Amino acid sequence: MESISDQLRTMVNNDKEFNSSKLFKCILGLNEIESKVFSYLLKHNKASTMELTDLLEKDRSSIQRALQELLGRNVIIRESVSLKEFTELKGMEDSNKRGYLYVYRAKNLEEIKNQFSELLDKWYKSMKLYIKNLESTFDCFEKDGELC
Repeated sequence: MESISDQLRTMVNNDKEFNSSKLFKCILGLNEIESKVFSYLLKHNKASTMELTDLLEKDRSSIQRALQELLGRNVIIRESVSLKEFTELKGMEDSNKRGYLYVYRAKNLEEIKNQFSELLDKWYKSMKLYIKNLESTFDCFEKDGELC
């Protein structure tokens, strides 16, 4: 993972801010596929696994793993909808299919912003505390002179 100083140097040199992929990787630890799925869900209301599979040109299991990770990170919601409701939502031809499927959507953007801010504040406080107590690690060595 790129260090904070490298990220800041890149931002200053390129006069850029974090893009969403870097933000999602930094705050949530998301990989590329997870970031793409999350970005899509932030902009689109309710998507199925198959829709994401086709859109991102990834296999179904990769998309399902990404969705599980996002659910675990508490940034998306899974809902069960009827196939009829889903076809109406997506403006698809009316089908006689019956049954249900899961669709996914991002949480409210304000909730996500608050969650990101809270995570960042928690990380910042823990790093400040670690730096404050850094001298306690100076005498801490394991075998072969490695730091603890």
